[in-house]
Amino acid sequence: MKDLANNTLLNIEGLTLDFLTNRGRVKALRDIAFPVRKGRILGIVGESGSGKSTVLWSILGLLAGNAQVTAGRVDYGDKNLLTLNAEGLRALRGEEISVVFQDPMTSQIPVLPYAQQMSDILYRRSMSEADKRKAAVDMLRRVGIPDPESRVDAYPHEFSGGMRQRAGIAMSMLTGPNLLLADEPTTALDVTMEAQMIDLMRGLRDDFETTIVVVSHNLGLIAEMCDDVVVMYAGEVVETGEVHDIFHNARHPYTRALLECDPARITDVSRKLPVIPGDIPDLTASLSGCIFASRCQKALPACSTTAPPLVERGTGIARCHLLEGPLADPSWPPPAEVSTVMRDTGKTLEASVKDAKPLLEVRDLNVQFRTMGAMKSRLRGVERPFVDAVLDVSLDIRPSETLALVGESGSGKTTLGRTILNLQDAAGGSVRFEGNDIRNMSERRFKPLRRDLAMMFQDPVGSLSPRKSVRALITEPLLIHGAEGRNLDFEAERLADMVRLPRGFLSRYPHELSGGQARRVGVARALALNPRLIVADEPTAGLDVSVQGEILNLMADLQEEHGLSYLIITHNLPVVRHIADRIAIMYLGRIVEEGPAAEVFARPAHPYTRALVEGVPQPDPDRRRQNTGTIKGEVPSLLRRPKGCDFATRCPLARDACREAKPEHRQIAPDHRHACLFPLRYADQQIT
Repeated sequence: MKDLANNTLLNIEGLTLDFLTNRGRVKALRDIAFPVRKGRILGIVGESGSGKSTVLWSILGLLAGNAQVTAGRVDYGDKNLLTLNAEGLRALRGEEISVVFQDPMTSQIPVLPYAQQMSDILYRRSMSEADKRKAAVDMLRRVGIPDPESRVDAYPHEFSGGMRQRAGIAMSMLTGPNLLLADEPTTALDVTMEAQMIDLMRGLRDDFETTIVVVSHNLGLIAEMCDDVVVMYAGEVVETGEVHDIFHNARHPYTRALLECDPARITDVSRKLPVIPGDIPDLTASLSGCIFASRCQKALPACSTTAPPLVERGTGIARCHLLEGPLADPSWPPPAEVSTVMRDTGKTLEASVKDAKPLLEVRDLNVQFRTMGAMKSRLRGVERPFVDAVLDVSLDIRPSETLALVGESGSGKTTLGRTILNLQDAAGGSVRFEGNDIRNMSERRFKPLRRDLAMMFQDPVGSLSPRKSVRALITEPLLIHGAEGRNLDFEAERLADMVRLPRGFLSRYPHELSGGQARRVGVARALALNPRLIVADEPTAGLDVSVQGEILNLMADLQEEHGLSYLIITHNLPVVRHIADRIAIMYLGRIVEEGPAAEVFARPAHPYTRALVEGVPQPDPDRRRQNTGTIKGEVPSLLRRPKGCDFATRCPLARDACREAKPEHRQIAPDHRHACLFPLRYADQQIT
């Protein structure tokens, strides 16, 4: 470990931090210690509430006002960042230590163009405005923004999600910092944008010798991009090491359990996803022993009372009684990966379901958004003052079936879901529920159908009223739809039990819930009226792998018990593999491929589908790809939809014919169709 001293850019030693709250003193970080080595990418992983982001904000001095650092050091060179005054921190921020925030829309100024925002970053430099603009353009070009000379004058809302994140990275790198901190930089991005971010950040490390610290719960991202890994749990570091050691020879039971919960590592889709039982402990309570003992399958009585020893191994450490001391177990860790017990799901789609009459039928659906008012369009002579957000979409959902709608951000997935639920008007086509056309139905006529059609929103906390308790939130649908005479307390407890939410949480408010708990409240609200079909928009977005498994297992159980049908809107392909019976792939508002989930994953016909499947980062550093970008460029603007195949501008296999006419849908197998003039014909064919 001493050999690392000269190669360490930043060293955290004994960092202990509390938050002073109405519930008491939250012991958010306790004795955090790890080095950040020069020129390397370090990943910090762990469940929500483990303190990952708090460590980052401690480095930059961006903690909330109720934070109190009680011990420790954060050494950057010869400076202890915890003791620097405000002026000293300002001199480092942006210049030597920079940050990429999780949500670029809230971290970038919406009323200023990027040229102005990036010029302001260089306020310390004695440069002319022309030179600052040139530096901004050069950095935007470096991070892959097309046509940077003109796009530098764009505003954040004029960029796609991936481009905004690229612009955020460009702003963070503009001053040439030594250390870049990235907080969940790809959480809201689809697999193609995520792959581009991985390539970009690895390129920054190689070209600028920038040291990077990445916080993420995406184990595939960590395995693909990082050199070193820190595993945190409930405010403590439980294991550190080089990426290969962590993924192939994890020693702490929590690290091994976390890896086992990743859907991308589990090939048997006929079984439920493994989960880590229990919850992160209450950090306001008195803590003793191993912090993971209450959830550990290998825990011994002494684990709850005696602090585990710190065991060094190579360049890392692990804290566990099983590794050293009187409780050490020579057989731990086992040479092979631990097999977590999983129960059968019964998820095979029976013939009776396949042959059943569709519950929902969508035919040739077209959704348009106006680009300018009627008068302006007449004055300018614009014949079509609108864009087609959803174009000629047809799909079916049978009773007790799960259809996953997959595609990049901006592909029209959520718009389609909202149109099915009559929350958005359609310009053409039909939407039939149980044989009745419900497209553009008046709200007065549609209201009774909302008992059968429910929605789970993407943001589990943002979709809940902050002024209402969980009890009021999950019984609200009953009140809206006239459930007078029902015992609402009984109904609240029934729904809480149904989604496995402890009854004690009924008195809590949304801000007191974790992401997984808030998601369960959303599921309970959706189930309140016993619907037939649930449209779930990104049901696992932002959730840890273990919580993802809990939510997906819950949805599978509810489907089996109540015969629910699901339309799952997502870009998380490992999740899709485990929950979907069929998959529909959307690109630029059109369905480009649809078929049984297993067949689409094994034998994709459309190049876009193949690129999505290959774009998923694998949680195994030995399977790290040299070039992660299977799709180049940005999704075309709906204002300039390509004349031919919508994917032709990015397709590595496109021919002249692809640019002339839109391909029709073709049937290639029972229930499997695609829209490609030159489909992939063999499962082993590669996109190059």
